[in-house]
Amino acid sequence: MSNENNKSFVGGAAVLAAVGLIGKVIGMFYRVWLTNLISSEGMGLYGYPYSVYSFLLVISSAGLPTAISKMVSERLTNGDRAGAKWIQKKTQRILLCTGLVTTAFMAALARPIASMMGDPASAPGFVALAPAIFFVCLISSYRGYFQGAQNMNPTAASQLIETVGKVIFGYALVRVLAPYGLVWGAVGAILGVTIAELCALAFIWARYLVENRRHPAEQDGPAQPIEHFYKKLFAIAIPVTIGSSMMSIVGLVDGSLVVNRLTDIGYAIERAREMYGVLTGMVNTMVNMPAVITLGFSMSLVPAVSSALARRDEEGMHRIVSTALKLALMIGSAAAVGMGILSHQILRLLYASQPESCLSVGGDLLAVMAVGIFFLALVQTTTGMLQGLGKPGYPVRTMAVGIVAKVILNYVLIGIPQLNVLGAAVATVTCYGIAAVGNVAMVLRLTGTRLRFLDSVGRPALAAGGMAAAVWGFVQLMSDKMGNALLTVCAVALGVAVYAVLAFALRALSREDLKMIPGGRKLMRLMDKVGGKKA
Repeated sequence: MSNENNKSFVGGAAVLAAVGLIGKVIGMFYRVWLTNLISSEGMGLYGYPYSVYSFLLVISSAGLPTAISKMVSERLTNGDRAGAKWIQKKTQRILLCTGLVTTAFMAALARPIASMMGDPASAPGFVALAPAIFFVCLISSYRGYFQGAQNMNPTAASQLIETVGKVIFGYALVRVLAPYGLVWGAVGAILGVTIAELCALAFIWARYLVENRRHPAEQDGPAQPIEHFYKKLFAIAIPVTIGSSMMSIVGLVDGSLVVNRLTDIGYAIERAREMYGVLTGMVNTMVNMPAVITLGFSMSLVPAVSSALARRDEEGMHRIVSTALKLALMIGSAAAVGMGILSHQILRLLYASQPESCLSVGGDLLAVMAVGIFFLALVQTTTGMLQGLGKPGYPVRTMAVGIVAKVILNYVLIGIPQLNVLGAAVATVTCYGIAAVGNVAMVLRLTGTRLRFLDSVGRPALAAGGMAAAVWGFVQLMSDKMGNALLTVCAVALGVAVYAVLAFALRALSREDLKMIPGGRKLMRLMDKVGGKKA
């Protein structure tokens, strides 16, 4: 396997992670601003509709864009542009219908759904967010077409419009509606999402019209027959939809159980809503930040593993698997340790205006959920591997087992007064842990890869342990001498520096690993100067 092929998945991951990270950073600061503006209780009102919206959105539109992309790519490869456009139009009609149905469902049943989730006051938010499903369904049909044509620019631009539009319109509408009460402040933020999706739809539709003028199809129907169109379409779309729905189901489980169980054990609805808002608005936002990097690995691993499998390149396959798992372990362990130790300091820095009751609960939640960051890194990375190995259903099954465990643990643990909302965090960590262990075991079995414990686990663990000791010691020594903001920034900088030095000194990444990382050859030369030629 050539170095270029070996590097492809890490290089692609770096690009995908960078693009995704920009959106995550904007989204994180938006959530921080929004929480400080409408409070954690308002974020609870914002979170109920969003958890249902995310689930319905995945069900109605997650799989079809992937199917469109694959089938359009096949048509264009054969020079059949008319056939590609025919596919886009056919699938757009399906997405239009599913979008209308799910939008009507969410709007019409807003009050019963809100009551079922334990907070009828959130019903206006469901109505405000419902049209966004329809808009995203139509956007997805155009994104699938452009991605199949290997043109990612319209998708990237439309995603940027979504992110920026959500911030601009959300800010304006919260300012206008917040004086009318907490519920309407949350509705203003939700309407910002809906309007942003409408703007993104207008942009990508206009971009598609330009594409049509530049490359008009010679005929309305497909130039070449497409056998069993719907069978092929749904054979691709259904597994992707099921797989994509797993993460949104985790959020839906929390949305449906957390507030209900908290009120069952005696919490007032306002306090229960506030604690749910802390979990979804403050803590989950932080947990999802490192995940964007391993999500980039996951997306890039699919073609890399598929290519090695097709060439029957066992050595190349073993190298991809071992390096990807090692990188996931390094990223996951560093992020988990850092957020776990500094959980209270980080939240107090970002959400300084929130009451102490929210910050205390949030710090405890983030300390527990930090363990989930480690497992989530492995879940995302191994999911990409299993998809590339032609086993897309396996990660769905492991996550389904994890979700069943989460439902049971949510119900039992949240009902223990001493744990309350912390039970949801423990349940989520358990869910990710089950999926991670199952996925890793299957990847190793299918590829025949044998990991050397010291290289793959021991060295990253030692680096993470050294970082943990340095950060914890610094916080203990300096907490009385520095304000929280300065203490947190310095502790984070120290942690990054110590981890980098230890990873380098312990040679957590071998020379072969470094060859696959952008800029790795420069690090190899530095390693040679510092400690000899052999890694």
